[in-house]
Amino acid sequence: MAMCKDVVENIIGYIEAELDDKTLEELERHAGECPECQAFVRTYRRMLELCGKLRERTFVTPQIRRRLKDFLKSQTRSK
Repeated sequence: MAMCKDVVENIIGYIEAELDDKTLEELERHAGECPECQAFVRTYRRMLELCGKLRERTFVTPQIRRRLKDFLKSQTRSK
């Protein structure tokens, strides 16, 4: 019988459906009956989704890049 700790320990395999059929079935059954595990799985999926979106974003804008280059040039000239 699967328990909360089993869901936590196997979260990636559970979300990616990479576990063997028996384990996956047990975890799905438990998560379907356990509000805490439902919330955990939902939160973990959302976190993965947001992390994926962060990888796609560029945080260094052309303006920041230019300011950084100017700063680095000024630092090398002063030495």
